[in-house]
Amino acid sequence: MQPSPPATDNHLPTTVRAVLIVAGTFLFCVIARLLAFDSPVQLLIWPAGAAALACGWRYGVAWVLPAAIGAAAWAFFEFGGLRFAITAFLCSAAGPAIAIAAMRRLNAWKPADYRMEAVLRFMMMAALVAAPIDAAIAAVGLWAADFMPVVHGGHLFVAWWLIDALGMLLLAPALLAWARDGLSQLEPNAEPARASVDLTAVILTLGVVAGSLLLTSVGQREYGMALLFLFFPIAAWTSVRMPERTTAITLFITASLLLSARAFEIGDASDKVAPALEGTILVLCAVVVGLLMQAVATDRRQALARVAMQARQDMTTGLLNDRGLLAELAERLVAADREGYGLVGINIANFDTINDLCGPIQALHLEQSTAMLLMRQPGAVQAARLSSGRFALLVSADTVTAVRAMARDIYALLNGQVYKASHGSIRLQASVGGLLIDPGVMIDSEDCLLSLSDAMAIAASVRDPQLFVEPLSQTMIEARRSHQGKLEHVREAIRTKQLEVYAQPMIDPDAPLDMVAYEVLTRLRDPQGRLVRPPEFLPLAVQAQMTVALDRGVIEKVFAWLSERPDALARTWKCSINLSGMSMSDSMIAGFIREQRALYDIPAAKIVFEITESEAIRNPGAASRLVDELRADGFGIALDDFGTGLATFEYLKRFPIDYLKIDGSFIRNLVNNPIDEEIVLSTVRVARHLNIKTIAEHVHNQAIYDRLKILGVEYVQGELVGMALPIAEVFEQAAQFHVRNAEVLDKARREIDALALGLRERQISESR
Repeated sequence: MQPSPPATDNHLPTTVRAVLIVAGTFLFCVIARLLAFDSPVQLLIWPAGAAALACGWRYGVAWVLPAAIGAAAWAFFEFGGLRFAITAFLCSAAGPAIAIAAMRRLNAWKPADYRMEAVLRFMMMAALVAAPIDAAIAAVGLWAADFMPVVHGGHLFVAWWLIDALGMLLLAPALLAWARDGLSQLEPNAEPARASVDLTAVILTLGVVAGSLLLTSVGQREYGMALLFLFFPIAAWTSVRMPERTTAITLFITASLLLSARAFEIGDASDKVAPALEGTILVLCAVVVGLLMQAVATDRRQALARVAMQARQDMTTGLLNDRGLLAELAERLVAADREGYGLVGINIANFDTINDLCGPIQALHLEQSTAMLLMRQPGAVQAARLSSGRFALLVSADTVTAVRAMARDIYALLNGQVYKASHGSIRLQASVGGLLIDPGVMIDSEDCLLSLSDAMAIAASVRDPQLFVEPLSQTMIEARRSHQGKLEHVREAIRTKQLEVYAQPMIDPDAPLDMVAYEVLTRLRDPQGRLVRPPEFLPLAVQAQMTVALDRGVIEKVFAWLSERPDALARTWKCSINLSGMSMSDSMIAGFIREQRALYDIPAAKIVFEITESEAIRNPGAASRLVDELRADGFGIALDDFGTGLATFEYLKRFPIDYLKIDGSFIRNLVNNPIDEEIVLSTVRVARHLNIKTIAEHVHNQAIYDRLKILGVEYVQGELVGMALPIAEVFEQAAQFHVRNAEVLDKARREIDALALGLRERQISESR
């Protein structure tokens, strides 16, 4: 902020303005004298210095002279002497002129950052610079004129200092407020506001004054004086509640009432100077408190306003942010006369690349130019920056055609722009999605943004032009709300560990007859109590970013279940637990597993953790670290869904795994598809050389099982072996499972022996 220049908004001629200032100052001095009644110090407030300070600050230092002339005229007519007039002129002009010059120099050197700083500067210049200078001039002038009928010696200097300081701190802000600017002249960027009066404070002050006069009239002058101290909370209450200009005018009116009452109480007690100044000191202190509290309140309101603005506004582009757009949409969607709106979303797909190649300054210019482009669109209502390279534009529109036309124009202006970098040039890749918000559609602001995100995702997935606009139907809204409800249910179920542990048995040739090998599967129930299978809730868990919490919840629940049932733990041969891709990237998951194993005393050799092949390929470094840590603790490792990630056998050498689970897509048609059979056979051969055991998933009939045994796959899992059941039922049916497993194995051996015998006989006949 710079110091305020002289005001130029007053169209009065200079001469007329000067005359008005002279007359006004003369009138203020007359009123001050009348308010003082027969006070022994003649005046309880000196208004001429305040008028000079206000006029000089508003119009320039030279304008202290008309106010000083008005004071001199009053002194001449009041006391009838030229010396008094000269003294009044000097003690009204010198101090304010010096204070104004000092404040302007100070503001030029270091502008005030806050209202408190500005008010403190004003108070110090008025009370510690202008008032002492005026008091010194007044004391010397009155002493030279031999005019000290009541106040003698140094008391005159102190008295004049007090009444002049009170006038500047009380009257100057009121004059500036009345002149439209208030103390905001100390901060010229402040917006002007209409000045008013706090009638409640005036009424309360009148009550205090009446009570004080009543006590004085019955001989209780001390109690009457004490009652006047209630002016402090009145001034503070007004300062905190009211804006700056209202506070200034209200303080002037209420303080004038208080000073007049105090002067009336003193009456003709001419031998008592101190009581006459008590009212001045009381009001001066109250005004100081009021100005400081008003500055604190103003700073607080401005800080809250800035915080509110930052909460709604993006500081990079000046547009709304996502919260601001939500608030704007909420206000418009509940309006009684709501019109049709279109919502257009813009995504700069390669914004991060532009930021890396061209630099952050060029990327900033891109976002700012995009913001200006959006606000220039016809019918634009509001624009928002959702995140880096993502924008939204709210427009007035009645049809999908109008929204689509605007989206097409924006796409044409943005897509394909060339940005030059030191390593070459790059073309802007933009996608634009939009939707029409019909006036009859019942929707909230969050649903609007979620639907816009869906439209932007569709636009990003289509070919050039990457443009997609649709009407926002009630069916779409209900589907979105239903999806959001499912998402919240999954999130809450995982957070509160409301999970059900299922298990699916598997054939493990290494397992003793009375022991069980199984894979842990997770289920949860919807609000209606229906069982929700993994294909339904796992994508929701991924979308909610709750897979790490899901994995931890399952591990803890399984370990706790086994710990509470020692017989089940003793009969467990291998318990396989799946880990998601997010858990593989979690650097704390190995430590969590280690803590849970120690807490529930679970033998690590009984637990096998399954990692997905596609996730291991996507983040091989994290997968390798996790495998090494888990194997070091004694856990088994299985590579799940092998073949779906298009991995080469190189990954089998990279990860020291114990089991390789061949994906079910190669197992289901194994009997009828030679290619699937060859893939399985190749996998088995490589796994044998690496001493890795192969497991076949989704084995649902005997023919597939027989073929797998011929190919060398002995570890089998699927419907043929057993369906997924609650983990407790798996152990309850273990005996039946072992009997059936033995029968299946015996039958398979007989069939394999028969096939081998037939193959040997064919080879002998062919050799003949």
